Amino acid sequence: MLELNRILVVIDADADQQPALEKAKQLAKYADSSLELMIADYNAYLEDGYYFDPIQAQKLRYEHGDSRIKELEALAQPLREQGLEVSVSTAWGNPPYGEIVNRIKDTKPSLVISSTRHHNKVARMLLSNEDWELVRYCPAPLLLVKTQQWEANPVFVCAVDPDHVHDKPAALDNKIIASANGLAAISAGAVHLVHSAWVPPLSGIYPLVTDAESENSKLTELAKGNEVDEANLHWTNREIASALPEIAAELNASCVVMGAVSRSRFDRILIGNTAEKVLDKLECDVLVVKPDKMPALTKILL
Repeated sequence: MLELNRILVVIDADADQQPALEKAKQLAKYADSSLELMIADYNAYLEDGYYFDPIQAQKLRYEHGDSRIKELEALAQPLREQGLEVSVSTAWGNPPYGEIVNRIKDTKPSLVISSTRHHNKVARMLLSNEDWELVRYCPAPLLLVKTQQWEANPVFVCAVDPDHVHDKPAALDNKIIASANGLAAISAGAVHLVHSAWVPPLSGIYPLVTDAESENSKLTELAKGNEVDEANLHWTNREIASALPEIAAELNASCVVMGAVSRSRFDRILIGNTAEKVLDKLECDVLVVKPDKMPALTKILL
């Protein structure tokens, strides 16, 4: 089950709104969590020898860090006045997401929350390159959030694969559902399971016929083992990239929970079919979890 004893909140220093902070505040009140607010940034102009000599550059970096701490303290103080335990931290490095990952490895938060950018005219989230890299390397559960707060009784949609045909370890489905169950338990929410039984057409022409009875049976067995109501099961023979966003919208989901696995030793190939295809198409928050024994990804120069 997803624990929420310590939450790391990635603050976007250049944004007027902080959806990650608002969501962290909501979760912290649910679960009595402690929060750490973090800014990780980098500016080449402040590097030694770029425009300034090393002594000047170092002084400016210190001043920059002090200003970031003041910004974080201004965000933290109102939360402390509400009774929340809040700490702050900053990091400097290129790329910034690498510093975030290092902090996660050092402090081992139970959850990391980061905001996602979205187009003004389109409700869905649009992940930046930094978002994708954080998805790839973050060793803790990662909640990618938008601006809206969760409903009074939020719906959590789990993208599961009882067929295990998408390079996903069987145990990951149970971890996905356990994470959703944990969130539902503290928020009076409901958990739904969604499974796509779509198989690519034979030779690109003839679609394969799905065994409805078999798919229902596998999904029902998974639900029973994780205490999910059978009325909340959904499977489709459509491709996951189009089916999952539509089902999540129909259910008015507050959050989709999905797994991410590495399909190859080349980390730039990223994280598995489902996440790659749908992360940019969902209108709600997304919680990304990984297998317990997933090996650490390492940069490989090609």
